Amino acid sequence: MNAFLMLTVIGASIVLSNAVQPLGAGYNSRCVCLRLESRIIPQENLRRVEILPRGPHCKTTEVIAGLSSGERICLNPKTPWVQKLILFIERRERAAKKE
Repeated sequence: MNAFLMLTVIGASIVLSNAVQPLGAGYNSRCVCLRLESRIIPQENLRRVEILPRGPHCKTTEVIAGLSSGERICLNPKTPWVQKLILFIERRERAAKKE
């Protein structure tokens, strides 16, 4: 009886562990951006821009700007100037891949 119970517990744990999505180094279980900025950031204040595409972790595209001050802010991807910035970055990345 104890052997049957032990096999059942082991079998159930194997099935459940295969159904759970792993949380790896690049996996995020929720949106990064909780507050969005719409104000225009001058180009000289932008150090880097990171675009996180929408996915199972978040329903919207997230745009994170690293400022020269060291601060990181989330930009509103629906703002026209941010949309232009995204297009510029995507075009530059495509051109770099062609070279």
